[in-house]
Amino acid sequence: MRTVLASLAALAALVPVTAMAQAAGETSAVVAPKCDRACLLGALKKHMDALRAGDISQVPLATGATVVENDVVIPAGTGLWRTVTGVDATGLEAADSLTGNAAWFGSVKENGVPAIYALRIHVTPAGLIDEVESVVHRKTALPAPFGDVTKMVHDPEFNEVLPPEQRRPRERMLSIADGYFSTVELNDGQVFTDFSEDCGRLENGISTTAPPPGGAGGNAAAIASGCRAQFLLGLYKINKRIRRDFFIIDEERGVAVGRGFFDHANEFDRYKLTDGREMKTALKWPNSISLIEAFRIRDGNISRIEAVFTYVPYFMNNPFWGPDSAPPAYAAKPDECGTACLDKLARGAIGAMKDNQWRSVNWADRVGYAENSVGIRVGEGIWSTVTATDSKPLVIADEKTGKAVWIGQIEEHGQPSWGVFTVTSDGNKVGGIDALIRRKEYGAPYGEPSDAATPQVAVLPAGRRTSREAMRVGAMAMLDAGASNAAKAPDVVATDCAATVNGQPAGACGAVFGSGAFDGLERVRDIQVLAVDEARGLIAIRTFEDRPALGSGYPRTFEILELMRFDADKVVELRSFLSELPYGMPPHG
Repeated sequence: MRTVLASLAALAALVPVTAMAQAAGETSAVVAPKCDRACLLGALKKHMDALRAGDISQVPLATGATVVENDVVIPAGTGLWRTVTGVDATGLEAADSLTGNAAWFGSVKENGVPAIYALRIHVTPAGLIDEVESVVHRKTALPAPFGDVTKMVHDPEFNEVLPPEQRRPRERMLSIADGYFSTVELNDGQVFTDFSEDCGRLENGISTTAPPPGGAGGNAAAIASGCRAQFLLGLYKINKRIRRDFFIIDEERGVAVGRGFFDHANEFDRYKLTDGREMKTALKWPNSISLIEAFRIRDGNISRIEAVFTYVPYFMNNPFWGPDSAPPAYAAKPDECGTACLDKLARGAIGAMKDNQWRSVNWADRVGYAENSVGIRVGEGIWSTVTATDSKPLVIADEKTGKAVWIGQIEEHGQPSWGVFTVTSDGNKVGGIDALIRRKEYGAPYGEPSDAATPQVAVLPAGRRTSREAMRVGAMAMLDAGASNAAKAPDVVATDCAATVNGQPAGACGAVFGSGAFDGLERVRDIQVLAVDEARGLIAIRTFEDRPALGSGYPRTFEILELMRFDADKVVELRSFLSELPYGMPPHG
């Protein structure tokens, strides 16, 4: 017996250590959920009850929990938590004990106004919530489904346990649900998954596959009924790319829940369905929608779909699963690229956007590019949509910052918008471009762009010029007065100072102070002086304004380019260009 045991011990010593390790990528060879479905739904209920009460302290949050709203990390208890005035009594629920995730679909009210809402939480084995992720869709001027929340019904099939013969294994369910996104991506009539004959889809509270009782359905339902029929037509061809991630698979109920982005590149503004009918894109410019979407799979077929989605800047990232890259930082090199060089770089780079001539630009070895504070690849975004650029832009070049700011109009498939581009140099090469685009669809304030709206600014006589430092101090006084909601304008503002916002006349600069325009402004942050031109009395500053909407509206952030013109040490003109972003959005660089 001793001999046998000795032999076994010797044999064990020869077995490689890796043979006893867990699978690659796994933290343990035993994957045993510590928080089952009831535990997950219990945590979900605590979150929703706390949201109804508007009290974040009632949520069992883990230390260091990450809270995300519309793909932006925000402090717990901010965003929707400060505006919520109502939450549906019930919603669509789903959970997965293997991944520790739970989801909720429904509607809320913000300051008395309905909004469509979807939530994902991740729960630790101890029952604490360490991740909170929500998509909130508010009704704006942008074209998107928005249902009557008083009539929104979640299909009860999502909660029904399937007979064993109608279930599919986890891996197969993932393939079926992912096939839906593959079908929607570059939709050309080819279908990569299976649908039941009665497949129905609810998007932001509206049926987009069949007209609901007593009323018309969404645009898609008016063209074709049924999930498969719409895809066979190639109705969703505008989806250049679907970035997605699944976090819930419930085999018993046949439910899969994922999150992702539909990237609408809008490289074309017209396209044909597979039956020959011509379609026009609703928007002419690049945009993405962020979504949380649930699928009910029965007998291997998708039978029910419910989605909540909202617009976000093109190519937005999700902080939980999307990669992010910091833009390169370049210092000014006046000896290599002075004012004239910077001016030429900016005009050349923006001019190359027409017809996507990005290869003609003298790029640095490493380049950062962003649109509305989201980093993307050069050649995408507006590079693929711009059909014209301003022939007479206003350019402010500053060899001390190594930046040039280009202000003027652009056209996307013939539709004009305001464009503000900050071009950063790497010596005599373009090292980065940060684009702020303001389109008419976002509503007032907005003035139609034209060459006449971007006039050249004359050089001032030497005796009326303001020093660089004096302009900086004066500009900061303006920003501080706004941030503190001052009752009157600072002394640096001339009595005849005129203001415009997105090209729309806004009256006297001084009249803004004490008018209520700064009511509800939480903070002005990430202030950066981009360029100063003493000869023309110009200073361009980028800021971010957070407006939490305490009392009315909904939380949002504005990226703003403030262009101030000085004459004899006084601000005589203020031009502001702003783009709406999700609340708390950080700058790209």
